[in-house]
Amino acid sequence: MKIRMVFSIIAVVSLALALSPGIAVADTSGQSSGSFNCGNSAPDVTGVTLYTTANATTTTMTPQVEYYVKVTVSDANTLNDLATVKVYIYYDADGTYNTSDRPGSGNTQTCAILTWTKPNSWSIDPSASTTWTQNTSTVPTLTGSSGDFKFNFNPGKVAKESPGADEWHIYAVADDGTANDSLYQEDCNMNWYGEITVNTANVSWGSVDPGMPFGEGAPSENGSISVKYLVNGAYDEKVAADSSWTGTPSGTATLNAAGSPGANEFSLKADDTGTLPGGSDGLVTVSPSYITIDDTGTQTDEAGDTVATNALWLKLGTPFTAATYSGAIYYQIADGIP
Repeated sequence: MKIRMVFSIIAVVSLALALSPGIAVADTSGQSSGSFNCGNSAPDVTGVTLYTTANATTTTMTPQVEYYVKVTVSDANTLNDLATVKVYIYYDADGTYNTSDRPGSGNTQTCAILTWTKPNSWSIDPSASTTWTQNTSTVPTLTGSSGDFKFNFNPGKVAKESPGADEWHIYAVADDGTANDSLYQEDCNMNWYGEITVNTANVSWGSVDPGMPFGEGAPSENGSISVKYLVNGAYDEKVAADSSWTGTPSGTATLNAAGSPGANEFSLKADDTGTLPGGSDGLVTVSPSYITIDDTGTQTDEAGDTVATNALWLKLGTPFTAATYSGAIYYQIADGIP
């Protein structure tokens, strides 16, 4: 009986509380909106360095050899904020770095501009009629606040040689569309580079007589030999020949480099003007020794310089065994060191 009474009392009390007038429950928390504006932070270029593909720093380039420029950039807004990173590789005649010397556009002989554009495209100026190349390059993780952009490239064949006080400089600029920052590496050098193409594949004097002297025109002269030179600096034109020419059906003819051939010997003279040199000038030597027929060559453009007025003159000793003789004549381009 007591237990039942206790439960009855608890039930009555609980009901009384629920029915009591004047008690209300209100919100116990609230909120307000907040905002702030994070402004643009300019990028910061902290390093510009030229490397070989073996990851060694260098200040010397050779045309058609691959290198890369490492550009270290930081941005407090993360690298995603960047719009472009550009690298200018350019020639400077006086060798002293000055911002006013930097070209505004690419040139096959004096300037290449490599550009990374967000999100991940690469380009090079000049982009046509050039042997400068933009190779596979590297972009850092753009969600980070700093990283290295690696611009891989090959200098063009006619990127100007810098043999003296003249130099090449490298300038890099990072731009976020609102602000930019730049840095440079100065005093780099470009090595000499040259190519030669002999367009005239065969030089034939036809049938000639023993004892034939040097002379203008046929039968001694063989003219209109075409040779193309492509080079990034001063160059010399050189000529040499095999010492022994093979006869068919049999026999051997020997080159006499002194210009006084005897029995079964011959001599050659060479020039690039089509005019027979006098005296001992122009006498062709035995390879690998070369004579210089012109030492006034200068830097060419990407099309090269074709000289179509090369000529060779033949002189025969006596007696001479009747046969058809053949051998090699060599044309060479060489560094015309000032």
